Amino acid sequence: MGGKQDLRFAIAALIAGVAWGYLRHRRDGRAPIFALLQGIEWFVSYGGAAALIEGARRLLEEGPDEDSESTLISHFRQVVTERTGAEG
Repeated sequence: MGGKQDLRFAIAALIAGVAWGYLRHRRDGRAPIFALLQGIEWFVSYGGAAALIEGARRLLEEGPDEDSESTLISHFRQVVTERTGAEG
């Protein structure tokens, strides 16, 4: 898998881990802490830390790309002209 896919999968594991941890310890007063720890454990287990480190390393090695500018296209405009056949 690519770095972004690994990170997305790990983030999904983090969310699932937090939910599972909270459901498992919902009667305890420290349920949010246990849930967060469970989510972090699942995030690391599914490669989230490695994906973050890989992304940071790639960013540092490549640096910001100054030549490329991103442009957002918000709409297109179409101009229609009618020709009558008599050009001149």
